[in-house]
Amino acid sequence: MLWSPKLERQAIPALPDMTIDADIAKLSWAENYSAYYGIDFRREYSGLRHLIGGFDSAGERIAMQVFMLPGAHSTAFVYHGYYDHVGLFDNVINYFLKHGYSVVAYDMPGHGLSSGEPAAIDDFMRYRQVLSDAFTVVADFGLPARRIGLAQSTGCAVLMSHLLSGGEGDFERVVLMAPLLKPCEWWWGKPAHSILKYFIHSLPRKFADNSDDQAFLEFLRERDPLQARTLPVSWVGALKKWQPWFLKQGPVKSSILILQGDADETVEWRYNLPRIKQKFPNAKVVFVAGARHHLAKESEAYREQLWQACDDYL
Repeated sequence: MLWSPKLERQAIPALPDMTIDADIAKLSWAENYSAYYGIDFRREYSGLRHLIGGFDSAGERIAMQVFMLPGAHSTAFVYHGYYDHVGLFDNVINYFLKHGYSVVAYDMPGHGLSSGEPAAIDDFMRYRQVLSDAFTVVADFGLPARRIGLAQSTGCAVLMSHLLSGGEGDFERVVLMAPLLKPCEWWWGKPAHSILKYFIHSLPRKFADNSDDQAFLEFLRERDPLQARTLPVSWVGALKKWQPWFLKQGPVKSSILILQGDADETVEWRYNLPRIKQKFPNAKVVFVAGARHHLAKESEAYREQLWQACDDYL
């Protein structure tokens, strides 16, 4: 099966169970997928094993990928943002491989190769359940015990939920890119949901200019068959329910680096960061002047600043 912009999501074959033997080379369509998104790093890193498979969690079939680097000193767990999937995190995966990490990443329910209504969720704690179950899936893979977590936007909300729910000991270091608490224009989105939820199931998606990389934005709009085209009302309701839960949690001592672009018009970072700092008083914030929201896919000049901050922290 060739990967193309016109590929229908339902045409993607089911993934076998994720096991230590689930090499991507066993699935020709998956090799096409990894080449299409630029995450086939086996030629760049000698001996690298790229695994792909599925596991059941939160009522869905979750697509997971593991990049096992010979001699890795640590394991990086990568959590993508809303509307994203693992295929879009080539820059992040490559950064960690280059610095001696093995990498574990999966598509959230309703995203990428995972099952579920596209971009929909009824409770953010289902996202957190998947995060927790993923640890069990790879527990016997022989990955380095030292864990680093890196998340983007909604992935940050999921990772923060885990840290605030007793999981602070699961990661030695955590990097949050443009963390979500309250999105921009929430002043009308929140009350609008209270009305719209009775009448409509979803709204048409408006693709945001959330990166300085115009080629990436064009790819999302025109050439990524895994992009959802709607904003499900259920997801907005789940965010509404999660926000007060987050604000009620007590602080934890996790070591966290927050990376935030000051041209971000997707999340209300001026509101969010002080409240996130209350929950994570050891967090350090690094601003990237001019960077927009999708830091994982910002243009190279901004990414260099992000990686330098990660080098200094990790």
